[in-house]
Amino acid sequence: MNTGYHQAATSACELIFKYRGLLWGIFAFAVFIFPVSYSGARTLLAVFFILPGQVLRFWAAGVIPKYRTLVVGAPMLVTWGPYTWIRNPLYAGNALLGLGWALLVGWGWVAAFAAVYFAIYFMAIIPYEESFLLEKFRDEYLDYKNSTPAMIPFFTKFRDRLARQHAGGKFDLVKSWFMERHSLRMNILATFLVLVRLFALDY
Repeated sequence: MNTGYHQAATSACELIFKYRGLLWGIFAFAVFIFPVSYSGARTLLAVFFILPGQVLRFWAAGVIPKYRTLVVGAPMLVTWGPYTWIRNPLYAGNALLGLGWALLVGWGWVAAFAAVYFAIYFMAIIPYEESFLLEKFRDEYLDYKNSTPAMIPFFTKFRDRLARQHAGGKFDLVKSWFMERHSLRMNILATFLVLVRLFALDY
């Protein structure tokens, strides 16, 4: 019974991981169906989420191997760059972007996005990836996990973390652009669609 449940849960997480990008398409589609509202203050605040979110994704993309895959994998354990501070900088970037878009359209959307994001990433995708990493890298990953938060950085041992940030490898701008250009286009499109929806409220 437990084995069957575990296999079903693993299969579900595998499926969610494979189609993890659909969350953003669903969000953009929902904006045109459900009520939204415009606020100048929220729009200004959203900028402070959207821009850092994309910058964080660019930084992470420039220090890791190819990550746009349909199956979980990792040829090496990356613990430098933004991975010095948090274990999931790409997903943290996604969270900032999603919260920024949600702020554009209403506080209720912020709550809804936070709930869906938590359910998808913290209950499915991240545990699924971490079980793979733990099996592959064992004690090395366990030490890293125990010393590095998942999403929100803490600044204990600041000097040691700062030194480690540059110790493992260099940021590759060309690779970062090659890997993130698709996301950048989609993020610009999503922002544009949200703004179109808000602009349409005046007509």
